[in-house]
Amino acid sequence: MNQALPNHRNKIYGGAWPVPDPDVLEYLMTTSINSTHNGFVNDYFKWFANPHNINGIEKFNSLSYCNGTTEAFDKFYHKHMHRKLRFLRGEYFYHQIMAKRFFNESSFIDDPNDISNDDVVVMSVPFSDTGNVPEHYNDIMTQCEKNNVPVLLDMAYISLAVKLDINVDYQCIDTITTSLSKVFPVAHWRIGMRMQKENIDDTLDAYEMNSYLNTHAVNVGHQLIKQYPADYSFNKYRQQQLSFCNMLDIKPSDSFIFGIDQFNKHPEYNRGGLTNRFCFAKHFQ
Repeated sequence: MNQALPNHRNKIYGGAWPVPDPDVLEYLMTTSINSTHNGFVNDYFKWFANPHNINGIEKFNSLSYCNGTTEAFDKFYHKHMHRKLRFLRGEYFYHQIMAKRFFNESSFIDDPNDISNDDVVVMSVPFSDTGNVPEHYNDIMTQCEKNNVPVLLDMAYISLAVKLDINVDYQCIDTITTSLSKVFPVAHWRIGMRMQKENIDDTLDAYEMNSYLNTHAVNVGHQLIKQYPADYSFNKYRQQQLSFCNMLDIKPSDSFIFGIDQFNKHPEYNRGGLTNRFCFAKHFQ
């Protein structure tokens, strides 16, 4: 697999950006940040899960800070690099790039029944290409469960989404990761969390246990989740999303920064998946 996703970052509705919320930006500029990391991942775990019904999330109680979701991806790749990497069309571009670095083989999941016991799966939930739960999520999980295929779920978009019902109570799910980079304008701070069912004593667990962390970034994240509930941005900007979608005659995503053109009226916004994704974050008032 040599083809990377097209780059739409310079298009008016391209990319996937956090909202440059003026209240959040002012808060970041005026808030005093201390230098400890006590309790952040535990508070973040409760914060991110709170608005949603995530069945089985309580089993993922081995928590580690990570430098955005990408650090959790890299650890997962390294652990399973002897397998074939599988992901959906339109998935986050990083997986296609890293597939060539870490894996001898990779391919798209076009039919869940094609997932075999030599595979490893990464999937964003909500899905990167639509902002919705992937259409065949439960079928993919069932096949992975059947074939003992390790799965990583990327939940970076979950704090952008309407209340979701998601089942993560599958043995095959090895890792869940999330980040504040999509919901707040803090992408360059790299504030993320990895969730697993047990401590695997890798570098992320060692960093967490020994406080080898960027404590400034940790505390920026901690202050934000104390100040703003997880559904703050969704509640503030949902109506603007609906207005943009009505104006452009496209379907609102479950994630408030996106609109979805499912009828191929705007192929210039296709990212290699089955839909054309618009991002409104930079245009919200």
